[in-house]
Amino acid sequence: MNNLKFLAVDLPEDLKNLVIYGDFEKAEKLIDIYLKRNISTMLKKRLNFEKHRMKILRKEYIYTYDHALKIAKEKIKNFTGEELDMLKDERYADWQYINGNVMFSNKFLDNILKVHPTMENRLINKRNEPDKRTMLLNETIEDMMEKGEKKYFIHVKTGIKLKKGSSRINETIKVHIPIPQNAIQIKNIKILNTSHEPKFISPQDHPQRTIYFEEKVKGEDIFTVEYSYENHVKYTKLDYEKVSDIHPPFYTEQWPPHIVFTPFLVDLAKKIVGNETNPLKKAKNIYDYITKNVQYSFVRPYAAILNIPEYAAHNLKGDCGVQGLLFITLCRIVGVPARWQSGLYVDPNYIGCHDWAQFYVEPYGWLFADPSFGGSGYRKNNEKKRNFYFGNLDPFRMVANSTFQYEFLPKKNFLRSDPCDNQVGEAEYLDEGIYDGDGFESIKEIIDVHEI
Repeated sequence: MNNLKFLAVDLPEDLKNLVIYGDFEKAEKLIDIYLKRNISTMLKKRLNFEKHRMKILRKEYIYTYDHALKIAKEKIKNFTGEELDMLKDERYADWQYINGNVMFSNKFLDNILKVHPTMENRLINKRNEPDKRTMLLNETIEDMMEKGEKKYFIHVKTGIKLKKGSSRINETIKVHIPIPQNAIQIKNIKILNTSHEPKFISPQDHPQRTIYFEEKVKGEDIFTVEYSYENHVKYTKLDYEKVSDIHPPFYTEQWPPHIVFTPFLVDLAKKIVGNETNPLKKAKNIYDYITKNVQYSFVRPYAAILNIPEYAAHNLKGDCGVQGLLFITLCRIVGVPARWQSGLYVDPNYIGCHDWAQFYVEPYGWLFADPSFGGSGYRKNNEKKRNFYFGNLDPFRMVANSTFQYEFLPKKNFLRSDPCDNQVGEAEYLDEGIYDGDGFESIKEIIDVHEI
């Protein structure tokens, strides 16, 4: 159910027009008509998935223009409709047609305040506390560049809580919670405590590692795992002259439906890389293009994006995973091995989901690239930070996933809430899946984070 190659199949023209216009009710009726016709299996899967995708879009884009303007005016001093139009056109305020009307994302204001260079300064209720996360990160980067290494001990509790209204009492529920895997920078993983006796724990090298529970539902059940690990990260000073001409063949293949060498992306990769042959310079050119041109933006759930790298390259916007996957795909197109990493960002003051990438160059081996953190440095005129995140990474990561779109162990039966990645957990009953936000909410709690 999680093999999404059918997303490459286009929608019939009349149906596509309805979806673009946001007439989802008519679109669903037309899908039912198509499903009765003699069509291919892949098109049937694509049409059924489109119903699921439209449900996601309905939940994401909830504010009319007038409602969005009212919300912004209540938060930002002297905010105007002309500014909202500008922010919409300049990729700061995400929108979608629903029933022919412009509807803004439920995260539109958060994104404006996070990314726009001046809007936060105009908040009516300004945030007085200094940004401890940014201060710690800048200090850590300085220390790593000076001393060469950072080590952190991290102890957290994560999981999911079933929502009261959607709990099905006495029925069997299957739950997967992401846990640390044996990645390059992760050491001494320990499972310290669990809310229930686990039925299975994935091997430490499984590409999307989870701990698996299977229980009878009692009510507002909470499934948690408490674990610790160490993050050991060394600083690598890159030298283009030391790079080998060896071009390893691994991690250079396509991985449909997202890591696909489309004519558009191949053309973009050629434009970015040009005649460059040094693999490290190729990767740096791609990283520079993304950090300087692809604007950070909260996006709809990945299940609602049909081709994530093309979405990033067409719209020149995207969140950490969207930017990371564009980097990976462009690197693979030009022959530089690249792969996914994701899980959590955890420091003493903050815990949240995050995605980034790795790329391989001899003689250095696997190096890191975090275009979204690098793009943050670019927005704030911090070139040291931007350049640091090409080749290097901070020590505040929990790695649960090393491959994009991969099955769990044991395999999940129904379509996942996030069929591409796993950072907060997944759950399902014996007859249907449960989706984040509808049936459960995530739990992320810092217990101890300290430097070793």
